[in-house]
Amino acid sequence: MLPEERQLFEAALQNDAALAAALAQYREVTATLSARLSPDHQQDALKETLQHHRAIHFGSKGKVVSFKRYFTAIGAVAAILAGILLFRFYSHDTDYMGTYGNIEMQVAAERGNNADTLLQSAALYFNEKAYTKVIPLLDTYLKTDSSSQMALYYRGVAATHSGTVEAGLADLKKVYAGESVFKYDAAFYIALYYAQQRNKKEALSWLKLIPADAAAAAKAAALEKDLR
Repeated sequence: MLPEERQLFEAALQNDAALAAALAQYREVTATLSARLSPDHQQDALKETLQHHRAIHFGSKGKVVSFKRYFTAIGAVAAILAGILLFRFYSHDTDYMGTYGNIEMQVAAERGNNADTLLQSAALYFNEKAYTKVIPLLDTYLKTDSSSQMALYYRGVAATHSGTVEAGLADLKKVYAGESVFKYDAAFYIALYYAQQRNKKEALSWLKLIPADAAAAAKAAALEKDLR
């Protein structure tokens, strides 16, 4: 693993009991292999003696079950466990965002002023997933209307996709702290970000903030089920 992958893997172990159990089982099997496959000179001598006496008493090679079959079987088990371990780690790398993170930016029809033009352009880029182009447009818009929860919400989402995660989360938390229609969508997207990072504890804590009658409740329940 690359250093950054190792850090993510170690973080995932703290939040995924099944992954930690799989790792423990893999280590146990590989330790057994290491012990049993180490050079054994007495076993080699015994094998030579058996082969010598077989040639004397039977004159031809008989059917003998090879020790290698046993070790090959154990090796296969270890390989399977390693595959399962890596699959559990990497399979969650994009699944949550891919399943729940595809949203579109909806804005009112253009009325012809500069502010609306900024929003229309931002929506166009956002829906094309050109998130780095969205942020400067919404930055400019928010200078004229700093109270716009819609602009904060979509800028926050765009930022989480553009590498400026802390800024994005800050925007989303501001939206959650308000009382707009985007309040619980912001909470859900924060939870989704943490789920993507395999921080199950933090993701679940944000999902619990979404009431059953919120528009985001259905997908929040589905994500919570996936995280359990």
